Amino acid sequence: MDAVGLVGAAPANIADYQVVRVLGEGNNGRFYLARPPARLGLPDEYVAVKVFTGTHSEQAYERGVRELRAFAQVASPYLVKVYDAVLQDSFLYAMEYCPLGSLAAPARPLSRGEVLRAVAHAAHAAHALHEAGLTHGDVKPANVLLTEEGGKLSDLGLARYLAPGVTLTGMASAASVEFLDPALLRGDRPSRATEVFALGATLNRALTGTGLYGELPDGEPLLAIRRVMSAEPAIAPGLTDEEAALVSECLAPVGQRPVTALQVAERLDRMAAEALGAARA
Repeated sequence: MDAVGLVGAAPANIADYQVVRVLGEGNNGRFYLARPPARLGLPDEYVAVKVFTGTHSEQAYERGVRELRAFAQVASPYLVKVYDAVLQDSFLYAMEYCPLGSLAAPARPLSRGEVLRAVAHAAHAAHALHEAGLTHGDVKPANVLLTEEGGKLSDLGLARYLAPGVTLTGMASAASVEFLDPALLRGDRPSRATEVFALGATLNRALTGTGLYGELPDGEPLLAIRRVMSAEPAIAPGLTDEEAALVSECLAPVGQRPVTALQVAERLDRMAAEALGAARA
């Protein structure tokens, strides 16, 4: 979730959730920190609630709930827990709250090893989804939430289910375009390969603070898409040789990339362990 561009005060309540404050913006919606209703029986004091922009039909709600239910049933410690979904004026869902923020907006400075470990965990989560027949659809630093143990992948890209018939280019935000395989912008469907690209782009941005295409125009997705489609991605300086090689392989043409997100995760696990070990030495 992106903690930028926040406009307007938070409502006191959303459905039967007591809102504390706005957390940030995500694709096609806004996140709130809230206290969960007693009906859920949660031990958590707080949850994160995402409210999607616009109104949605009962059919779209049912489609979104099916996708969330499938997401929630995937057994991975590296996926956020999804607790609830509600259709009230708009579609919203509640998930676990991670107070350390995300790779895009961490609550404290992160060591290199911590960044590598968080992206490794996101790759493990993506692989678990793929093995269950799902794709995430929006892998990027803002959707890698931080925990003391590493990271969790959040904010499943539900827009394609809630707005059937709308093209990916119509749903993508400028904040997401950098991490999209250009093949998706040409009309391909999300796949293992497109999400391996997104993991490489995420690693590049999270470690260097620089995007593959420089800084894309914020709030202007069509201009961002045009730049991505007309330029070659450039790996930022500042990566180690091993990190740069992995990013390069993730961005390679389909067929030359790591076959699975697990292969990416295992290489990142090793790099993270070395970096964290060196920091402790």
